[in-house]
Amino acid sequence: MECLFVALSLHSNFTIYESDICNIIQCILAGLIGFIGVAIAGIAIVIALFTADQIKLIDDLKEGSFDQLLYDFKWFALVSAVEAVIFIATIFVIKSPYPIAPIWLFYILTFCLIYGVLYLLFYGCALIGNFIKMARIKCVLDSALKAKKDISVVAIEVQLNFLVSKLLGGDKQASREFYNELIEIIEKSSMNNKDELIAYLKERYTAF
Repeated sequence: MECLFVALSLHSNFTIYESDICNIIQCILAGLIGFIGVAIAGIAIVIALFTADQIKLIDDLKEGSFDQLLYDFKWFALVSAVEAVIFIATIFVIKSPYPIAPIWLFYILTFCLIYGVLYLLFYGCALIGNFIKMARIKCVLDSALKAKKDISVVAIEVQLNFLVSKLLGGDKQASREFYNELIEIIEKSSMNNKDELIAYLKERYTAF
């Protein structure tokens, strides 16, 4: 890009391109404000993507890990805001009555400004890859939490079987009657998903 500016003698012919440069900077400013909006939306999406249990599990694995997931979006918004301020100042400098900067300083400044814009463009593309990684992380966490809950349920079932066996002295007929009575109580209740629970209890326990 700098080679193109040198080839066009941008410094020497700056007055010719001044109006076009200001228009381009205004377009860049609009894009930078859009980048800030994208960063805010990205943070909101990430927070909504993970449940409280998943966030807790992430932080349990490594303290501060969830904040690290949000850091890329916060950094993206910060750099966009800083560059927006710089470009606004650039417009005022261009419109000022002061003479143009020396040629060496002029091209250094243009290089820095263009580098900042390109940095944000490629950083934004990298954030898309982060969303894909986060979706995979969510799938892994869903599986991990489901397995964790399944283990808890199994443990409760084992405890229940043990207690019933102890209370009824290992009498299978009495155990069967106990679970049948439990099913009747659930049938009369108004709890949610009682049909699924009754079907599970019948399959699990009435075959004693």
